[in-house]
Amino acid sequence: MSPVWILSLGLAVFGVLVLLWLGLRWLARSWEPIDDDQLHERLAGAADFKRMPGLWLRMLGWFGGGGPRRLTYRRDKLGRFRKIWRE
Repeated sequence: MSPVWILSLGLAVFGVLVLLWLGLRWLARSWEPIDDDQLHERLAGAADFKRMPGLWLRMLGWFGGGGPRRLTYRRDKLGRFRKIWRE
């Protein structure tokens, strides 16, 4: 191998490592510790779609055709368990 290829390979590896380091640094700064009260307030006061994953999952379920049907058991009028197929 010629010295040019070795040098370019070394610079490429160095560039990838710098990008990885910058990405991990950004990720570490974006996290913040919260206590239970703050978590409750954030979940209860969710007004935008980014904070309501349940709403998005229900909307995607309408268009996705649903998953496999689930088998559940319920009691009938006589108290016996019967199989109920739900979608």
